[in-house]
Amino acid sequence: MRKLLPLVLVAALAASARAHPLLDKCLAFAPPVCGLSDKSPQDEFLSCFEGVTLNVAKPAEAACAEELAHARVHKSCSGDIPKICAGVKPGNNRTMNCLRRNKKNLGKECRNTLRGYDLIAPPATDSGERKKGRNRTGVSAVRC
Repeated sequence: MRKLLPLVLVAALAASARAHPLLDKCLAFAPPVCGLSDKSPQDEFLSCFEGVTLNVAKPAEAACAEELAHARVHKSCSGDIPKICAGVKPGNNRTMNCLRRNKKNLGKECRNTLRGYDLIAPPATDSGERKKGRNRTGVSAVRC
């Protein structure tokens, strides 16, 4: 039994390393044509949900939408986070707050993703007014 326990522990750790938050929160809402499974990588989940509208009035779908937004921000800001927010401990919106504070130093893709989720204000228009727009995803906040 003692020899079996480490093998079971290693297998459990390997399985948890493959899993990602999108799996738990979004697999049930994935379009069937995507053929997603519990072994699908996170990038496949993000691609599959492009153009999918979730009903954020339903808590389970809202949790999925939030997780998708979180994953998209981290993916599009993956080059900026290590450079600009290197000393920031992840969690409790610390990474997101760092990105907001340093929005002028962010790459175009990261800035556009944050604007898409209304996490930073769009640039001022010629008249000096801010553009008004709705959050295209229905997600009110993304935690990072």
